[in-house]
Amino acid sequence: MKSKNDSFIKYLIIWFESNKRDFSWRQPGLTPFQLLIAEIMLQKTGANQVENLFPEFIKKYPDAKSIISIQDEELEEILHPLGLFKRRARDIKKTAQIIVENNNKVPKTRKGLMELPGVGEYIANAVLCFAFKKPVPIVDANIGRVMKRFFSFPVKSAPSRDKKLLEKMKGILPEDNARNFNLALLDFAALVCLPRTPRCEECPMFQSCDFFSK
Repeated sequence: MKSKNDSFIKYLIIWFESNKRDFSWRQPGLTPFQLLIAEIMLQKTGANQVENLFPEFIKKYPDAKSIISIQDEELEEILHPLGLFKRRARDIKKTAQIIVENNNKVPKTRKGLMELPGVGEYIANAVLCFAFKKPVPIVDANIGRVMKRFFSFPVKSAPSRDKKLLEKMKGILPEDNARNFNLALLDFAALVCLPRTPRCEECPMFQSCDFFSK
């Protein structure tokens, strides 16, 4: 008999195969640095906003050296549509300088990544998973919401810093398919398990969901 964890993984991945979102930073061929820049852009910003900017940005500025050459005011203007543009420009510029000084190599450890400007637990884990194919979970408020609803798991007000939630995610994460599982959770939270009006009728796992059963 399959456990609740097993059923969750199976049906989430099946759902993802037919419903995944198609963003430029998910395409093959991007460098770890480009994926890091995408995650910094995505911080506290809608994915569709980033999609309007990211492809052209990395086409014009494909590496750390090219970003260093941008004037601060110009970089702020480019990033203005994403909001928090002054802080984001500062973090991206400083990160690019550090990467150049590190022989153009993005750190491959959580500790090394979190020493970069603006990089916290979520971005570090996202880069480890998506750029370096390491089987690590990613946790944000949206993923915390899915866990709270489906498993009745107690989630703290800052899910990305919730150590118990992170351990729960580590226990669920399929190590042989970590990337797709993490992306599936992000897409499922954005398209089905919405904050105020979840689309339970579209959920392939509703029969096992604690929130739905209540």
